[in-house]
Amino acid sequence: MFFKRKNIQVHNIYQNIVEISRSKFFYLNLRLQDNFETRFDLIIFHAFLIFYYYKNLRQGKSSISQELFDFMFTDFENNLREMGFGDIAVNKKMKVFITAFYGRIAQYSRGIDVYKTNGDKSLLQQTILNNIYKGDQTLKHNINYFIDYMTKNIDHFIENEESKNLKNNFYFIDIKYGA
Repeated sequence: MFFKRKNIQVHNIYQNIVEISRSKFFYLNLRLQDNFETRFDLIIFHAFLIFYYYKNLRQGKSSISQELFDFMFTDFENNLREMGFGDIAVNKKMKVFITAFYGRIAQYSRGIDVYKTNGDKSLLQQTILNNIYKGDQTLKHNINYFIDYMTKNIDHFIENEESKNLKNNFYFIDIKYGA
């Protein structure tokens, strides 16, 4: 019973990540390309906020991070299979996804740590430009929105007890664009 309840909790958190990552706001207001790769990057971006929270949680380790990772990659694999990819293609693509995931998580983590430590957001800006905007310099004016969004959501999660974050499925707060 406990395992099933936890699975439902992780499912709900993941659904929240997917839902926010599909928000029209990112594609219309921030002019992201609406394609598989961008949706993947937004899912990783939002998952990172939760993983970062757990990385910095002072209490004991939680299994939620690992379960969320497992759930996320099972969903990626299932989506590839639904798109008609066979076993060999799925295995190759999953290796690419996992490598991309770890690279992005490491970059975001380094960037946010540098920013929180000394206020230098250049590494975080470059990381967002490379990952979210695929290096498109014409859209770099939107990068500071992502940094504000990232830091305010991390702070929001940290301000709450883990139980409240779980109850709310790690609800992401909006910040006004251009504010």
